[in-house]
Amino acid sequence: MRIALAVRGFSRVRQILGEAFGDDLIVECDASDIVDVAREVDVVVPIMTRIPEAALAGGRIKLIQQYGVGLDIVDIEAATRAGVLVANVPSVGSGNAESVAELAVSLMMMLGRQIPTAQQRFRERRFSGPMGRALWGSTVVILGYGGIGEEIARRLGGFGARVMAVSRSGPSGERARDTSVKLERHVSAAHALEVLGEADYLVVAAPATPDNIGLVDAHVLGALKPGAYLVNIARGQVVDYAALLAALASGHLAGAGLDVFWQEPFNPADTLFQYNVIATPHVGGVTEESLRGIGAAVVRNIEKLARGELPDHCVNAEVWPRIHSGMREGA
Repeated sequence: MRIALAVRGFSRVRQILGEAFGDDLIVECDASDIVDVAREVDVVVPIMTRIPEAALAGGRIKLIQQYGVGLDIVDIEAATRAGVLVANVPSVGSGNAESVAELAVSLMMMLGRQIPTAQQRFRERRFSGPMGRALWGSTVVILGYGGIGEEIARRLGGFGARVMAVSRSGPSGERARDTSVKLERHVSAAHALEVLGEADYLVVAAPATPDNIGLVDAHVLGALKPGAYLVNIARGQVVDYAALLAALASGHLAGAGLDVFWQEPFNPADTLFQYNVIATPHVGGVTEESLRGIGAAVVRNIEKLARGELPDHCVNAEVWPRIHSGMREGA
């Protein structure tokens, strides 16, 4: 099995896959040459690179295997038409959800305790202020209560925060919930306004599905109490850029912690950074534990494909008979 990493410079990911399959079977490429590379590989690991339909049709690719959970950059319909499997790795248990949750809490603490200002005061030899706000006793609303949202709630419980959740279908949703994670309230999206007005922090953890693009708009931000903070560890497109900028400029939002952006890499000179914005470069899941845990699942899936077995967590498993038949004919 030849494998293409559709991005350059992810040395730890390449090392993990190389340990399993050998460096000579791993090819690094990017968006500019993925169409050519697709003719030579069986598996593409997109990371953050969009795979064009031209790379799928007529190539030898059998599997697009994401190194993580996010499939918003994969055209699943085009892959299905081309007879290419698409699979991801669930976030919980791999170290990914756990790592992203830790960063979300870190951003909340940095905003509330005004850590950038405190560091500047230290450099200025000023041992006074700034006045911080504790997570203890605060109210946190998590918008999007999947695996990552649940892990955020789990950690916030230890800080003594009041935690509320908003999800599309509320507590009656199909996903099994961990009853050990305590929520003060869990409401459906239709009832979000009932809890947004209580939030000291709004944490965005909703996936970038078509219905969620621009979900956090002026209406949602306006429903927050004055002085609230926003933290986004989901995808940039879930938050309306213009609405966020306006809320920061007016002072309605006290600040924002952003690990994801509308385009990546994002312009560090953007107008957003005139305000109290703490930014990290999409590193929520970039920990040794997360990369190793995800890598183990990716390796298992590629090994299953090589053995002629359906990989785990395929979102379009209906194409498997076509692929399996072709593999048997080519054996």
